[in-house]
Parts: sequence; C-alpha cells; structure tokens
Amino acid sequence: MSALVLSGPPGVGKTMVGWRVFDRCTDLGQDPAFVDLDLMGAAWPAPADDPHQARLKATNLAAVWSNYRAAGSRRLIIAAVVEDRGERKLLEAATGGAVVICRLDAPDDELAQRILGRGREDGAGVATLVARAVELSAQLAAHDVSDYSIGTGGRTIDEVADEVLARWGNP
Repeated sequence: MSALVLSGPPGVGKTMVGWRVFDRCTDLGQDPAFVDLDLMGAAWPAPADDPHQARLKATNLAAVWSNYRAAGSRRLIIAAVVEDRGERKLLEAATGGAVVICRLDAPDDELAQRILGRGREDGAGVATLVARAVELSAQLAAHDVSDYSIGTGGRTIDEVADEVLARWGNP
C-alpha cells in the first residue's frame, strides 16, 4: 500500500492534480483510488474541538480506503489540507501506514485567480475564501509537515502531476 496526500490551500490545485495523478496511475496499471478529503467531512455542525472535521474525515477515509482495498486498489491519492502533525497521524491511522505528503504551493495572486475562476463562491464568501487561502498558504509553509513541496504557479496540471508522480515513486 502506498498513500499520497496532496496538501495545500484552496485554489492550489489539489483536486485537479489528484485526478491527473489518478489517471496516470491507472494508465500505468497501478490500481489507484482517489479521495477528496473535504467531501469526507462535509457534515455540520462541526464539534468545537475539531472545527475542520479532521476526526470525521479520518474515520470516513478509513472506511472508504478499506472498501477500495477490498476492490483491489493498491495506491491511494488523497486531496486534503494537512495543517499539523496530529492531522498527519490521523491520516496514517486511517490508511494503516505511513503517508507521503506533497505540499502544493502557488503565489497568492494565482490562488485568488483560481478561486475566482471556479465560480463556486460569490460575494463576501469569495473574499473570505481568498483571504483564508493566502493565510493557510503561509501557515502551511511556516509549519510544514510535508515530505516535499511542488510549485503549481504558472504550470500546467500535466507538468505538476508528472513531477508529483516522479517524486512519489513507483510501488
């Protein structure tokens, strides 16, 4: 089993790159599975002591990964925000082993452009998300729990996915 976590702020490309890495692993016969961890914690209200639903996400990930393994998947690609060692440990417990964390980076102005370009948020919500992305980007870099980082700024999804896959290695 091999698990890769693509971490980073909103707008950095975690989900898009994750899908491309999944596609490449599929083409290489590596039997991948892909999970967007934000969706694994989309339930409210969040407990006061776990505002980002890290425990719920990990619990759901463990169940989903168990099902994927039973179906034959050998590599797991996870799009997530990993803010600290505690969250990393939750992911390791959920996957049953060590995870490789790749922190994706992009310049603040590019994060803002990408968030605006998605069209999912509007009004005050988009301004709040852009501010959060910029803040989170700085926080993740300052308190880095990743194994390595890759810049996504000014690069295509294919270029980033190729580098992610090369650095992750083969099973």
